[in-house]
Amino acid sequence: MPTANLTSSIRVSKGLLKSLWEDARPKDYSLFGMCLKTNRVYKPGDKITVSLSLELDMGSIEVEQITANVIRVNELVGFFEYGIEFDKKIVTNPQNSITLNMMRIENFLQKQQALSDKISQKTA
Repeated sequence: MPTANLTSSIRVSKGLLKSLWEDARPKDYSLFGMCLKTNRVYKPGDKITVSLSLELDMGSIEVEQITANVIRVNELVGFFEYGIEFDKKIVTNPQNSITLNMMRIENFLQKQQALSDKISQKTA
C-alpha cells in the first residue's frame, strides 16, 4: 500500500483582508471530525476553518477549506489538543466535491490502518 501523510492547517485572521494558515497536527480523522494539536488557543464553541491534504506517493487529495466547531479542548504541555466537528451541512451532502474528497481521505486512512493492524498481528 502506498505511504500516506495527512497534514492540516488552521486559518488565522490577520486583519480585514489578510489571513494566514498555521500548521496543526491531525489525529483520529473521520468524515465528521478529528483531533488537532496546535499551540493556538481556542474555546469550545469557536468556529475555525481547516484545510486538509493527504499526500500520497502518486499525488494528493486536497480539501482547501472546511469550517468546523471546536467541541473539546485539552491543554497539554506546550500545546492544545482540540476535538473538532466539521460543518454537518457539507459532510452530509455526498454530491459536494469537498465531501467526496473527505470520504476518499477517510477510506484511504481506514485501509492503511487495517493493513497496518494486519501486519502487526502477523509479527506478534
